[in-house]
Amino acid sequence: MKTLIAVVCAALVAGAVSADTTKQTYRDSMGRSQGTATTDSNGKTTYRDAMGRTQGTATTDKSGKTTYRDAMGRTQGTATTDKSGKTTFRDAMGRTQGTATTDSSGKTTYRDSMGRVQGTATTDKSGKTTYRDSMGRVQGTRK
Repeated sequence: MKTLIAVVCAALVAGAVSADTTKQTYRDSMGRSQGTATTDSNGKTTYRDAMGRTQGTATTDKSGKTTYRDAMGRTQGTATTDKSGKTTFRDAMGRTQGTATTDSSGKTTYRDSMGRVQGTATTDKSGKTTYRDSMGRVQGTRK
């Protein structure tokens, strides 16, 4: 299920497109850097591991569909968000892998394809996002 959370993290970053290049660092629960996500002015997000090696990319088309690709350019999955704000994640074969919904307080809940809660994400006032597993244990952060 860490894959689902990683995909969701990628989706969140891919949605944060700005006119300038932005860079975010992901850390594990011990505060160690695990990698970065850099979004260019065209909205393409490149994910790198802690050593700086490219791990994959995410691009969002005009319809709002985000496509995730590995370092070799192969499609790994997609994400689409409906009018109610529910994001559905699918694998390369189009099978549903999970969903994400955000409540009015800003807490995002991630569920697997069977609807079971897999984790949550909250963002504090300073912009730091904390990811927790289904038991509430901190899994990592992003800032």
